[in-house]
Amino acid sequence: MMLDAKWLAASSEAEEAAALTAELVSHRSYPGEEAGVQEAVAAWFARHRLRAEMQPAAPNRPNVLVRIDNGSGPTLLLNGHVDTVLAVEGWDGDPWQARQDGDRLYGLGACDMKAGVAAAMLATRALAGRPDLWRGTLIFSSVVDEEAYSIGAHALIDAGVRANYCVVTESAWELPCLGGIGKILVRLDVTGKASHASWPERGVNAAIEAARFVARLHEVQLGTHPRMRASQTVLSFHSGSEQYVITLPEKARVLINRHTVPGETTEGVLAQYRSLAATLGSPATFDFSVDPPFYPPWEIDPSHSLVRAFAAAYEAEAGRPPVYGYVGFGDPNLFSGEAGIPTVMAGPHGAGYHEANEWIDVPSIGVTVRVLLRLACDLLPAT
Repeated sequence: MMLDAKWLAASSEAEEAAALTAELVSHRSYPGEEAGVQEAVAAWFARHRLRAEMQPAAPNRPNVLVRIDNGSGPTLLLNGHVDTVLAVEGWDGDPWQARQDGDRLYGLGACDMKAGVAAAMLATRALAGRPDLWRGTLIFSSVVDEEAYSIGAHALIDAGVRANYCVVTESAWELPCLGGIGKILVRLDVTGKASHASWPERGVNAAIEAARFVARLHEVQLGTHPRMRASQTVLSFHSGSEQYVITLPEKARVLINRHTVPGETTEGVLAQYRSLAATLGSPATFDFSVDPPFYPPWEIDPSHSLVRAFAAAYEAEAGRPPVYGYVGFGDPNLFSGEAGIPTVMAGPHGAGYHEANEWIDVPSIGVTVRVLLRLACDLLPAT
């Protein structure tokens, strides 16, 4: 379908895109403090005569949903998160007062990922205004807590969100993402036997037994994948009492961050660690469990209709075919790996994730809007 160039341009005007992004940046939205920015998102939709639903994810932490039903057809989900990491030292100005310098807009969350949320908002409004161009259902969602435990995405999935396609508008313009590693946070609790530290032979030192396990962790075989890299890292090691006491430690705890690739499972990872522990011949006991957050690995076939439609829309706007990446983890893992929704991650161009002077390229916000409009009209055809 040949789309109206004037409609595309009007729907993605740079000044409005920058102003909307700056408005979202102005609301501090650390994990647990997202209510204000979500109210701003809902109010923006209300001003444009679109009903926004506030879906509780936790007390005073709502997701915002806008659903547009436009006849029978597939469902497209546009998703982004509104929470940010904590501001680090070194900002040139107030992190919550967006500052534009040329094409760059600086502000906390501008790149990660309020510009992407703004692009999805603008695309939703544009599609609502042209129901003649598409048929089906469009769902916009802005969720909370992606930077921590993804309780917003979990709440959306637990509430039964269903879609044929999902686009997460995280900043990934140079390398749109078709997959990513998973994350399993494994907790090892080692239990020994306490004794007076003057007679260590009378007890079982949990710290030493845990250290024996960690020293051989490199023997565990990690999964392989042609486009992703599995890894494991010991994040922390604790034993004994914080108070000085001459007692052999009877407890030790180790946290292991395991990044998985498609084909690896939680059960398989735990089985590997239990098998390694069994080879130690230790008098201590080893208990393995999984702590949140958990993200399954995800990947979409490049031949999937969502990817083909995205590639056509991207090339129409960028003048070149996309080069794909397979990095990171977050809410796309849950929509794809847990909810089973075919997913692509792509959004405006920016840099400075979790750094001072994070920025977004303003023209790329509008380009993202136009990609979403072309994609939606392709995947949700009017005829």
